[in-house]
Amino acid sequence: MKKALGFFVLALCAAMPAGAQPPSGMAAMQYYVGSWQCTAGQIGQKPSKATATYTMDSGLLHEAVVVPPQAKMTKPYVLSIATSYDAKNMRYVQTGLDNMSSWWIDYAKPWTGNTEQWADHANDSGKLGHGQTIRTNQNSFSFVSYASMTAAKPSFKGSCTRT
Repeated sequence: MKKALGFFVLALCAAMPAGAQPPSGMAAMQYYVGSWQCTAGQIGQKPSKATATYTMDSGLLHEAVVVPPQAKMTKPYVLSIATSYDAKNMRYVQTGLDNMSSWWIDYAKPWTGNTEQWADHANDSGKLGHGQTIRTNQNSFSFVSYASMTAAKPSFKGSCTRT
């Protein structure tokens, strides 16, 4: 759940009509600045509620996610993510770390339309996966993650709404 829950906050970029070209570099990430209420979980299990807060500082998008204790959880799940744009390689790069010692590095090529495709580059488990985020509109997005780079069925899904 740690890696998958972390992936649900990989959603990064502007909501725009299908086929539209996003702003270059970190300008596309301004969409996320603010607070979001999210619901996410493993496929087939009851989803958890979380709060995600995004801030932008000097071209770096900071994300803090807090999942309060729910169901069998005895303590909050806390996640910190940073995202920047690698202009040399023309891709977004993201790193995350949680309070359960999970970590990862992901990347995504710039996108068109409303769908982002993210891929693991490295993580603590050594099991690389991929994910997709769909910006529904200016105030909501959904996401899915896959347990491996070749998996066709998602293992984790969720959605967020701006507060």
